[in-house]
Amino acid sequence: MKKLLLKLITFAGILYGLLFLIFYFDLDGKLLYYIWEPMMTRRYDKMKRRDNTATPYEMKEDVG
Repeated sequence: MKKLLLKLITFAGILYGLLFLIFYFDLDGKLLYYIWEPMMTRRYDKMKRRDNTATPYEMKEDVG
C-alpha cells in the first residue's frame, strides 16, 4: 500500500510540474497560434462555397 501511495504522489507531482510548465510558458496559446490556427485557416480557405452574391433576391410584397 505504501509503494502504491508513493507512486501515486510521484505521478501527481510530475503531472503538476508538467502542467505548471505549460501554464508558465503559455505553451497552449503558442500551440493554438502557431500550429492550430494556420492549419484551420488553410483548411477553411480551401473549402468550396457557393457565391451568395449570385443568388437572386426576392422581395415578398407586404400584405396589410
